[in-house]
Amino acid sequence: MTSSRLSSVLIPMLAILCAFAAGALLIALAGKSPVVAYEALIRSAFGNRNNWGETLVKTTPLLLAGLGTALAFRARIFNIGAEGQIQMGALGAAFVGLFLGNLPAFVGIPLILVAGFAMGGLWGGIAGLLKKQFRANEIIVTLMMNYVALAITSYLVGGPWRDPASTEPYTARFSPGTILPVVLPGTRLHAGIFVALLAVAAAWWLVHHTVYGYQSTVVGANEEAARYSGMNTGLLIVLTMFLSGGLAGLAGVVEVAGLQHRVLQNFSADYGYTAIAIAMLGRVEPLGVAVAAFLFAALVIGSNGMQDLVGVPVSIVFILEGLVLLLVLASGYFRRQRRLEREGEGC
Repeated sequence: MTSSRLSSVLIPMLAILCAFAAGALLIALAGKSPVVAYEALIRSAFGNRNNWGETLVKTTPLLLAGLGTALAFRARIFNIGAEGQIQMGALGAAFVGLFLGNLPAFVGIPLILVAGFAMGGLWGGIAGLLKKQFRANEIIVTLMMNYVALAITSYLVGGPWRDPASTEPYTARFSPGTILPVVLPGTRLHAGIFVALLAVAAAWWLVHHTVYGYQSTVVGANEEAARYSGMNTGLLIVLTMFLSGGLAGLAGVVEVAGLQHRVLQNFSADYGYTAIAIAMLGRVEPLGVAVAAFLFAALVIGSNGMQDLVGVPVSIVFILEGLVLLLVLASGYFRRQRRLEREGEGC
């Protein structure tokens, strides 16, 4: 393993250890035992079959949204719109599940996945097209599009698509053939976990074994150089945003078709924003994103145990997540500074 690859593994691990050390200090200052608190966290996330199931259930949408965000970041396209793309993916799944009749599962499940990917991809592709045609800042565009998507979801689930048997803002249940089945009896773990794992494999192959992956890496390193070498950077931007949004759209599909079997007004627990931290912690590598998503999911599930069993507030998890992200970003900054200094000395 080269030194750069070794550091790409060690730096996130050190960041996690330092964040947990800082978290232990905060827990101690609150008058609680860090050992007991972290033991409760681990037990709540992995203590039994149901705990494992809940951790993997939480991992699934975080992993898909994180993959989409990482794919954009690799090409130095800052997609902050995964939250909106998740919403549109869920609406794509809802259209199939509500209005296309009682489909058999071998038709309905692939169809909701395709519809969700397409809707999320189109929502991301709009931002990519605006960047390509008008050089619009994708950070602002994707962030604003989140609010538009949330408003569309709110309108549909509270109006035209609302369950006629309820006054609450949610849709009717999807048809049985469009619901993802449970794969671990006695838990809520559904087939969406396999969708997420297949997405990791597909993203890894796309990034490391295709022309697109090579070009996106070159564009991420130096867009001007890529353009002068003959690459169609505009098309790459649109395609990248479509793929990024599509993966986030799948996160919306698995959440509504695997857990809720309908679309609720606030079904996403800010997965799109957490995906940014996951993509950065995973060093925008598909396998790294998978590990980061699993870690964040375990922290979220384990935090409930810390609060119930030890009395440590759930907010400590958000502090840990923030510290991990800050430490990873800081390490990247210092690595770049050292590299620039060495290059300057070489001159």
